[in-house]
Amino acid sequence: MENRQALPLKEKVAYGCGDAASNMMWGMTSSYLMYYYTDIYGLPLVAVSWILLVARVVDAFCDPAIGYIVDRTGGLIVPRLIRALAIPFGVTGFACFLALPLSSAGKILWAGLTYIVFGAVYSCINTPYGALSVMISRSATARVGLNAFRMMGCQAGSLFVALMTIPAITWLGGGDSAAQHRYGMAVYVLALSVVGSVLWLCVARGCIVRHPPAPVRQGLVITLRHLFGNRRWVLSNMLAFFYFVGQAALFGFALYYARIVLGGTEQLGANIITFITVLLFAGVPACGPLARRLGTVRSGIVCLIVQGAAYLAMAVAGASMAGFFLSAGLLALAQGVMSPLYYTLLAQAVDDGDPRSSTGSAGLAYSINTWVTKLAMGLTGFILAQFLSWGHYAADGAAQPPEVSWWITTGFVWLPLWAVCMQALCLLAWRDRA
Repeated sequence: MENRQALPLKEKVAYGCGDAASNMMWGMTSSYLMYYYTDIYGLPLVAVSWILLVARVVDAFCDPAIGYIVDRTGGLIVPRLIRALAIPFGVTGFACFLALPLSSAGKILWAGLTYIVFGAVYSCINTPYGALSVMISRSATARVGLNAFRMMGCQAGSLFVALMTIPAITWLGGGDSAAQHRYGMAVYVLALSVVGSVLWLCVARGCIVRHPPAPVRQGLVITLRHLFGNRRWVLSNMLAFFYFVGQAALFGFALYYARIVLGGTEQLGANIITFITVLLFAGVPACGPLARRLGTVRSGIVCLIVQGAAYLAMAVAGASMAGFFLSAGLLALAQGVMSPLYYTLLAQAVDDGDPRSSTGSAGLAYSINTWVTKLAMGLTGFILAQFLSWGHYAADGAAQPPEVSWWITTGFVWLPLWAVCMQALCLLAWRDRA
């Protein structure tokens, strides 16, 4: 009977609140944290690259650990975890953008510590949330509805950050200087953090775990052996890794590309992020019809071909504003169409695997996937910061050396184009039966 009953609207809205909270802070860290570190807080580029990388190394332990804890204790712990971590999520997110007046070494330590702690809290709340939909309902139709609201929350959080960040920190800070941006950023992120904590409390209060998995009793080594023996699960994680390499490069370098290559301002960079986010959202509804017509894997390959063509067009366009926006629009639409396929393929891989390693260890299976995405973000952030260093980027707004434009183009265009090619190889190896 439960499989035929629709979930209450308020529960689907509550579930979507989790991704809205996550993506507000995810959007801040993926699109603005490097810019905050280099241009507002004044950290050295080499230090920035290592902060972004080390934080992800720490996550190598947090994501699988919390997933394993969920599996060992059973699904009923998930709402309790979300409720307990809602406030720490906001506090640590705010601390990442709180510019304390410290020495150079003190700034580096503060930035590294706050980002590492926030990453750990993010892992411990977002990983259980990712596995929550399978515990709310066993109905495929209900899960589609839940994930639709999740995607709406995701895009709403991302779009809000893209639209508001640069205007808000300028208005709240009272000007465009680094000191004014530091103050404006702190006030703005404080507001985001409060809203994020409230949204997570809505998830804990509004979502009902109707089908909690029984605690897993087999050992960690055996569970991992079963997971890594699932070929499609491995491929789905590789897909996620290369997808988020592209996303990290696209959003992490947008401000720099707008200023150095296109000759604009930070506001142009914010407009680019907004433009891409809107078209990502607009492309999502086309995923279902395309997948029904071509199949999941073939649809993904078509989307990747379009993305590759868009990146090549962007490289040819150079500093042409019209050429850039045409190619960026095509790229974002193709990415939006493809975005639900990653979660579909991951769910298929988990469900099609060994029964001992699929439903029984969903927490660990999804937590490793979450870690893979953040590892991709951290490694890409490290590489991008190195590119800025090799190009001798001047964070103080002075005249930039000629070589910095080449390095920024490499990070914004050629690195994600390589990631698109690697995704295509993963899909070709999938051997879709659909």
